Amino acid sequence: MKVTIEELKRLEGMDVRRLRREDLDHAGEIAVDRTKPADRRTADFLEKTKNPYAENVGDYILMVSFSKDETMTLEDRLVQLARKMTRIPL
Repeated sequence: MKVTIEELKRLEGMDVRRLRREDLDHAGEIAVDRTKPADRRTADFLEKTKNPYAENVGDYILMVSFSKDETMTLEDRLVQLARKMTRIPL
């Protein structure tokens, strides 16, 4: 099944509190052929998953999001996370 941009936007915007575990895949159960080019791997993943932004991980639902802020690096985000987690001004 081909996923539309509208459907991806709808799935991305879902509230994690409204997700139902039975409507999600389990982490690690979707196999993607890593020998294929990146665009084909992405298309395969989108065709196989129920929601590319959320999945079951153990007893939890893991929701993935991507930052729209292109100015922050991964290192910037990790420092931000460390500050938030420790509540220590760095």
